[in-house]
Order: sequence, then structure tokens, then C-alpha cells
Amino acid sequence: MKILLGVTGGIAAYKSAQLVREFIKRGDEVRVIMTSSAQHFITPMTLQILSGHPVGTTLFDPTYESEIGHIDLARWADVVLIAPATANTIGLLAAGLAPDLLTTVLLATRSPVVVAPAMNTQMWLDVRVQENLDRLRKLPSYSIVEPDSGELACKEVGSGRLPDPPEILAAVDRAVSSNLLEGKHVVVTAGPTREAIDPARFISNPSSGKMGYAMAEAAYRLGATHVTLVSGPCALPTPAGVHRLSVLTAHEMYGAVMSLAHEADVIIKAAAVADWRPTEPSEKKRTKSEMDGTLKLERTQDILAALGQKYGPSQTDSEGKVLVGFAAESHDVLERGRAKLARKDAHWLVANKIGGPHSSFGADSSSAILLSHQDKFEPQEFGPESKREVSYQILKAIAERQFS
Repeated sequence: MKILLGVTGGIAAYKSAQLVREFIKRGDEVRVIMTSSAQHFITPMTLQILSGHPVGTTLFDPTYESEIGHIDLARWADVVLIAPATANTIGLLAAGLAPDLLTTVLLATRSPVVVAPAMNTQMWLDVRVQENLDRLRKLPSYSIVEPDSGELACKEVGSGRLPDPPEILAAVDRAVSSNLLEGKHVVVTAGPTREAIDPARFISNPSSGKMGYAMAEAAYRLGATHVTLVSGPCALPTPAGVHRLSVLTAHEMYGAVMSLAHEADVIIKAAAVADWRPTEPSEKKRTKSEMDGTLKLERTQDILAALGQKYGPSQTDSEGKVLVGFAAESHDVLERGRAKLARKDAHWLVANKIGGPHSSFGADSSSAILLSHQDKFEPQEFGPESKREVSYQILKAIAERQFS
């Protein structure tokens, strides 16, 4: 992706260096324009070295214009990000004024524009700043990243802090993606569950939760209005724009999902739920001498089957919900995936391989087969790629068929 980063003159301008690094790290190409005020906080040389391209600073720089003119730059970008965006720059954009290189390029571009304001709390709350932001929100190609709350450089505490890079990167990805899930509430389950034997021991599995978290990120990226992630124990940060509910056991996950199902449009069951739990877990840790090597088990609730019985494609009143299941198989992935799709009565099923040197459990990359309950949709293979990209491609394919 080609990203044009506009840096304006606030103390948060120092964070632009980290933004450039994060974009470059994931394979994006970045060019930078700085206002004259921004250069009081960070030097053009820093951003030139990090981006690998000359930094634009003035409108009438013949050397810079000869390499890439401001009109060519406006056409080059897939998306324009202004981070940080000061009250002054926001006012200029709202008024349609172009006194410098950055605002001139912004008037000329037809690419999506993401504005990430950062300023003193009182400036942020000023009615004129908010009116200018409202004007920008009404422009079809503009989106605003709301600032975080916290302690600011001026020692005040309140709104106005530039969000951390993951949130800004998520807003950029959302801006350039199709809004196939706009207006939709997507519920995603992720990670393992833990079924206690005693306070020191439990039954679980090696799921890292990476695929489920990537599916939640993909839902937000595709424009979902609400994304709820029901997560078992995972050491992963919550994706930007996603509301996370943490659970521990299969019973807790079942209760959370079923309580959310009635308001969801899409339910994605990516969690690796434990199939069995001890019938009599001990409240106190057992010593080895107290354990005889046997453990009496009972089945946990089958969440996907319960959802299929209520909202599956064979149900006469499924309320228009879309149910997506996952199958982690060690062999015969396609055949076993098809059988599970029919057995659970889901609309879609994602089948992938576990075990062996290329197991998807815990890995950063994966390959998968997308199956549909409708014969007109042939199985579609994705990967091997990062779970982030595979998840986006899978969910995009589902959304195109369900909501386009």
C-alpha cells in the first residue's frame, strides 16, 4: 500500500517516526510531507531515512517537484494520513484553503484521507475545532481517528492524545477497504478454553488465538459497525476497534456467545473449545498420591452446533444471520471439513491443518479452505500467508457473497 503521511506541528510529531517504521515493517511504501511547524519537533532527515524517500516541506521546492510533483504525489497515494493533525491544519482543510504543500496535495487527492487529531484538551473541546471536524466527517473520503484520553505533554489530563500506532494503522486499513460489513455486528470467538481439574491443573489445547483475533481485526477493517471478540485465555492485544469479552471455560464462552447471538449479524466460531471437562473439579489442589491416574469427564456444550440449530441455513427462521465455523484437522482436511459443515449446520466453514511441522496451531501464518453450504460456491483455498492476511481474504470472500 502507498501511504502519504502528513506531519503537522504538534508535540506528537515525534510519534510520526514510529508510524513510518510500523508501515515499512509490514511492507507499505511511505512518503512524508511536513509542515514548517512540524520541523520544530522532528527533522525531515529523520523521516527521510526511515521512509527511504525525500521529505516534502515546501510548495515551491524545484528539486522536490522535479522528483514527484505535488499533483503526481496526490495521485500516487492509496491513502493519505495526517498524524498528528493540529487544530490549524484541521481548520484549513475544513475551509478548503491550501497555503502549503500538505494542504495543496490534500485538495488535489481523490484518495481516502485519515485525520488523527492531537492537541491540548481545551483546544480539542473548542466548539470551532469540533465544527471543523464535523465538516470533514461529512466529506465522503474523510475519516477521523478520535484522540485518546490521558496525560498530555502540557500536563493536563483529558482527550487530545495521539492514539498508539496499532489504532492508527487499523484506521488506515479500514479507510482503504470496502465497507462490505458496514452496519453489521460481528461476533468472533477465539483462543482455547481451560477446564479445571483443580486450582493448579486444567485441560486445554495449544490454540494461541491468533486466527480468531485476526478475524476480529478483519471484520473491523471491512467496516463492521460493531465487532465483539469473545476470547479464551490469550496473550494477545485486543485489535483496534474491537470490544473484547474475556472468558475462561467452555461454559462461560457458551453463555457469552448465546447472549450476543440475537443481536449479531455474523458469528464466527474460531475458538478451539475444549470438548471435555472434569465432572468433579477439586476446589483444592490434589497431591499426586490423591490422584489414581483416572479422570472422569463430561462433554462441554457444543457452541457451534447450538448456533446451527437456531440460526443455521436449514432453519426456517434463521433471522438472516451468517454462521461461520472452523475445523482444525490433522488429516483429510477437506473431507472432514465438509462433514463438519453439514453436521453443525453452518453457512460457511474454514478448514485448516493442525499437527506436524506446518501446523496452524500457534503459528503466525496459515493456509485454509473455505467451504459453503451452497453447492454453487466451490471450495476456495487461501494461503499460506500471514493469519492476518488469510483472515481478511476469507472474511472478504464471505461478505462479498452474503452482502454484496
